[in-house]
Amino acid sequence: MKGLILSFFTLYSVLNAQSEGYFQRNIQLGWKGAKTTLFEKPGRSLLLAGGIGAIVAHQFDSDMQDWFLENQPLPESLNHFGDTYGNLYSGIIVLTTAAITSRKKQSFRHFEYAFATLGANGVTTVLLKEIVRRERPNGSNHRSFPSGHVSHSFATASIFKELYGWKIGGPAFGIATIVAMNRMQDNKHYFSDVVFGASLGTAFGMGFSKAYLNEKMDLSFNWLKSEFQVSCLF
Repeated sequence: MKGLILSFFTLYSVLNAQSEGYFQRNIQLGWKGAKTTLFEKPGRSLLLAGGIGAIVAHQFDSDMQDWFLENQPLPESLNHFGDTYGNLYSGIIVLTTAAITSRKKQSFRHFEYAFATLGANGVTTVLLKEIVRRERPNGSNHRSFPSGHVSHSFATASIFKELYGWKIGGPAFGIATIVAMNRMQDNKHYFSDVVFGASLGTAFGMGFSKAYLNEKMDLSFNWLKSEFQVSCLF
């Protein structure tokens, strides 16, 4: 997770180095996205629901863990896919897709949104892990809450939904659910870790959407001439 976050910020720094104004604009939008996620609907409601859900789920952590370990509901190949997708593939796929659509539209808007959402969600997830320091069910370390794989996968799913609708977002949320099941089946996370991780990722996806996709000023980029063009949307 830390390596993925570092790669994101390195790529973002290279892109934004081309224009100081562009960099400042995205700092402002990122801050707006964070505030929207924390203090406005639907982000605030999702985080509150996730917190309450995690408290309730905590009462069933042991029973759910025992059930997953005993029944192993995911086939081995699907379980392995969930682990790999949640750790890396989801971010690569959504950033690549957003970059392609951004290029077609001659605007970085889709890529900006996807990148900022994954970066903010990743940093928040890591900080919460270090603050809470909950021991994993397998005892490997104290970074169980919340699940990074799950928050990352649900953030990706919400990005797909916001950019391309439920036709793409629906299956993405289905895959994110497989990731959540994988984390419990592999004895890496408790049920409550997964519940809050899902709400966290979804909240960032929807909160940053309000900041980036509803913003009135469109900053486009000429990929061939490496020039930025500003146009107002009416």
